[in-house]
Formats: sequence, structure tokens, C-alpha cells
Amino acid sequence: MFWFIVAISAYFFLAISSLGDKIFLKGKEDPKTYVFYVCLLSGLIVFLIPFITFNIQPFNILIWPILEGITYAGALYALYYALDRFEVSVVVPVLGGLQPVFIFLLSFLFFNITEVSFQNIIALIVLIIGTVLISLNGKMKFKSKGLLFCFLPAFLFALDFILTKQVFLNQSFLEGLVYMRVSSCLIVLFFLFNGKFRRNIFKEGKKSKKKTIFLGAQGAGAIGALLQSYAISLVPAASLAILNALKGTQYVFLLILTFIISIFYSKILKEDFHRKNLIIKVISIIIIGLGIALLTL
Repeated sequence: MFWFIVAISAYFFLAISSLGDKIFLKGKEDPKTYVFYVCLLSGLIVFLIPFITFNIQPFNILIWPILEGITYAGALYALYYALDRFEVSVVVPVLGGLQPVFIFLLSFLFFNITEVSFQNIIALIVLIIGTVLISLNGKMKFKSKGLLFCFLPAFLFALDFILTKQVFLNQSFLEGLVYMRVSSCLIVLFFLFNGKFRRNIFKEGKKSKKKTIFLGAQGAGAIGALLQSYAISLVPAASLAILNALKGTQYVFLLILTFIISIFYSKILKEDFHRKNLIIKVISIIIIGLGIALLTL
């Protein structure tokens, strides 16, 4: 269960990153700009190349990190596109509920899984329920168009999980990670062929404070993504959906961090914690804790 400890650590850092994202995205940033910076910064992993022994891989091996890089960039764009047009209270719960289900189904297709323990299925269901509940804020309104836009990022992120595992089944952890992140970095460079986008990217002196928050968030996100990728490389294929469903712990960390900042640094981020919502959050934390207990028993 070492992958479990790595996963919880990953979701802590991803919670810090999500907090920075909440602050950064308050200004209605262009989703394409955000994806560009995220993928471009992830390309900094090339500095690890001198410490890695690369093997010449055939195309049938290299195709997996290339597909993952494309899928990762597409999933990020679909997510921020949905967040730009629909309420977070709709996008996040639907994403949290659908993504583990898609991963569970895709795992059977990609990895020829023959059986899954009943206890793990129950743990998966419990974690999904807890994840959906804790990400609600009392304003959940389903619209068919909004729901459709939530399905796409949920499926793409699920596919990204599967492709990442496929990469690590064929390559070493660091080698596969470099190939994947370089692939996504190269993909977003094509955005620069758009003149309007290029001018927007190279504007100087714009929102320096928000860019600092963004870079800090991405630093935490990079650590979280690295740990999550490592957890994916360690976890059995049959437990990939559970690893993803543990994302509920990220929302627990995010809730605590948001609460602290709202009290001591309300000028940066102010969140309303109504009694009804807090009760739902506490119940969600108990449910997530029950799901974790089922995994560790």
C-alpha cells in the first residue's frame, strides 16, 4: 500500500495548486493561455534528462507517451473551457463522480482485468460519493449543455490516467515521465501559430501578482503531479479507479486551506462557509474516511 501514501501526499500538493488556481482564475483567464503555461512549465522536466539512462524504444512503445501528452493537453483545455463557461459547483462534482467510473471501465478494456474484490468496489463507490458531496457548494444546477461539457474532461482525464499507466508498464518511471511531459509541451507550442494568442502571451508587466500566484501554484502542482504519476506507476491496474477516487482527500485538504486563508487572508480569497455547507462537508469527510478505511483494512 505504499502507493496509497504517495497518492495522499500527491493530493495534498495538488490541493495547494488548486487553491492557487482558484485565485488565478478569478480574473477569467483564457483557458488556452492557462493550458499553455501549465504544459510549458511541465516541460521543465527535461532538466532531469542528464540523470536518466534512455533506451531506444520502438514506435509501438513511444506512441503511448505521445498519446498521453496529447490527451493531457486536451483534458486540461476541456476542463478550463468548462470552468470558464459553467459554475465550478457543477463541473467539479460531475468530474469527481464520472472520472473514477470511466477509469474503472477503461481499465477492463486496456488491462484485461479479470476480477476486482467486492471490498474495493464498495470502497470505490464510497469514495466517489464522498468526493461528489465535498465538492458541492449548495448551488448545483444541472443543465444538459453544461453536463455535456463536463463529460468530455472527465473522460479525457480518465483516459490520461489509463495511458499514463500504460506508459509505466513499458518504460521506467522517469523515462516515461519525460516523454509524456515533453509531448504535452510540444503540443501547446502549436498555439503560438495563432497571432492573437501569441500577442496575448508576450504582453509584458501584466498582473505580476497573479503570475506569482500562478507560478507558486504550478510549483506545488508539479510536485503533486510527479507524486501522482509515481503512484500510478506503483498501483495495480485494477486499483487505478480507486487511486483516482482518493481525489476526495484533495478536496478535504483544499477545504481546510481555504478556510484558513478566508480567516487570515480574506483579501486574497474569501469563501462563505454557511452552516448547511459545513455540515455537508463534515459528512463528506466522514464518508471519505470510511472509504479510506475500507482500503486499508
